[in-house]
Amino acid sequence: MVKFSKIKKEIPAILVFIAVISVNLYFGIPRIEKFSAIDEALWSYDRVPRFWKSIKKGNWKGTSLCDKPGVTLAAISGIGLPFIPDPQKYEKIRSQAKTPEQLATIKKIYLVLRLPVYIFTLLSLPFFYFFIKRLWNEKIALLSIIFIGLSPILLGISLIVNTDAILWILMPFSLLSFLVYQKENNRKFLYLAGIILGFSILNKFVANLLFPFFLALIFLKYILDDCSKEENIQYFKKSMRDYFILVLISIATILIFYPNAWIKPIKSLLETTILSMAFERIWPMFLAMLAIISADIFILKSFFVQKICAPFRTHKSIFIKIISSFVLFLIFFVFINVIQEMKYYDFETIHFMPKADTSSFAEFLSSLLSAFYPLIYGIPPITTLFLISAVFFLIFSKNIKEKNNLLMAFNLLSFILVFYLANSIAHISSTVRYQIVIYPLASILAAIGLHEFIKSKSIQKYLPETTFYILITLLILTSIISLRSIRPFFLSYSSEILPQKYIVNPRDMADGSWEASEYLNALPDAKDLVIFSDKKQVCEKFIGKCSQQAKDNLTFDYFVTSRSERDEVFSEAKVVGTQDYKIGTELVNLTKMYSGKESSDFKIIIGGRTNNYVKITSAQSANK
Repeated sequence: MVKFSKIKKEIPAILVFIAVISVNLYFGIPRIEKFSAIDEALWSYDRVPRFWKSIKKGNWKGTSLCDKPGVTLAAISGIGLPFIPDPQKYEKIRSQAKTPEQLATIKKIYLVLRLPVYIFTLLSLPFFYFFIKRLWNEKIALLSIIFIGLSPILLGISLIVNTDAILWILMPFSLLSFLVYQKENNRKFLYLAGIILGFSILNKFVANLLFPFFLALIFLKYILDDCSKEENIQYFKKSMRDYFILVLISIATILIFYPNAWIKPIKSLLETTILSMAFERIWPMFLAMLAIISADIFILKSFFVQKICAPFRTHKSIFIKIISSFVLFLIFFVFINVIQEMKYYDFETIHFMPKADTSSFAEFLSSLLSAFYPLIYGIPPITTLFLISAVFFLIFSKNIKEKNNLLMAFNLLSFILVFYLANSIAHISSTVRYQIVIYPLASILAAIGLHEFIKSKSIQKYLPETTFYILITLLILTSIISLRSIRPFFLSYSSEILPQKYIVNPRDMADGSWEASEYLNALPDAKDLVIFSDKKQVCEKFIGKCSQQAKDNLTFDYFVTSRSERDEVFSEAKVVGTQDYKIGTELVNLTKMYSGKESSDFKIIIGGRTNNYVKITSAQSANK
């Protein structure tokens, strides 16, 4: 009877999982084969097969794939390699004419290499539930699974072979595991956090940011918790010892699972951690701080650490409110700037060129102030509403130090702020891809905000307990509406509350390329056509001859142009006014060709936003 009672208790969670995964599969499976993404060819044709060939031959140096380094992704995606021909043999024909058989094989290569990644993302949902339930409760965990599992952008990134496709899982898992360790004082989760951190770094170096943040969490827990002076000394000693254990475990994970590191372990380890691009600007300061803190804790019995933390600890409520208010200011600035038609900062321009060439305070400020734009307008409106609600609860709740749910939520909010600050210091704009790890954390915060809202006394007296499950049903239905509104361009999702003329992801992941190539392939004598495309992903799936080079001495039959590549093409062409520009042997008017209002032979509107398009213009139409 006890066993049956436990199973009965889990039925709502099981039903939610079935619903979320079913909806995810319904929208995801049809798209997984019919998509062409930026940079994906680098992984599918070269890096993934090269990694496994190098393993097979014992060529450990060959497992160094790129500057990401992408080892975890290659290991997961490579599960599909035995079921397809050698992808490297098809790389050379990407821009050449292809037979229908060759095109079918290329499609199969992408499908089979994407499937393991997609399945990995689906399997991550129960683990998100497990971590979130231990940190908060079952209701918050269920709400989080809905927000995460039915997020358009997270679904979109999960369907491609790219390091970001699994980074949004690995980094949050490591963070959540560390928070469980802190909450329960359970070292199993410390070890797990270290192992996952190692795999996160092997996937993408940006995960190194967790090293300083985990260190910061030691002090944040001290500030937020209450314990005696003697307990404080022991707390810091134990926490620092555990921190070094975590670092060693993550290093061991890298050394074991990164064959390239077996050749020159010290050199590879340094390049993978403190000398990586993610640590490039801060590693001397970080190591110096770590040395000073360690000396104080182990030699001076945490004398200076306690002195520095004391005022924050005494006024912890004020500390939480100040940090949360700053986050709320950044969010409201985004809203105000959008309402004012980008009067202060043009967010689209900032995110179109995410890596600044210059280092200045102005660049830092523009990166920071624009950071919340892809987040607030890149999630469904209901998620945005309750994300902001969570921040409001952190600011305005009375006796917040007694509310464990909100205190734990503050850890996530702190990470989001630190992540944005780190990107801004590196003069990198927090585009959709560059902040993909933030989306699941924001979803958890939204779940906490919604949970705090429905359990408030003023709401509870009107809502019976069963209303929670009605709410879950409504959330799933509204999520389906958001997914339907953007299908099949999930990575180009822009919230319904964003004005039509703006785009969250101006430098998209090549949405519309597949549809353009399908249209061209259906034309009479498609294999004999010569086209120009500003998106190389169109060339890859087109059976005729295709070029991205305007200087090629070719007579083009069709021109494929897109909003996302317009600025780059104009910059290269140095177009002024309505000046004609030579593409191949033809003079064309680029201003007209790249106008979303001009007529074309075929046009794809991305996400229902008319200024976000991919269009095909015949040579005859282009010369009119």
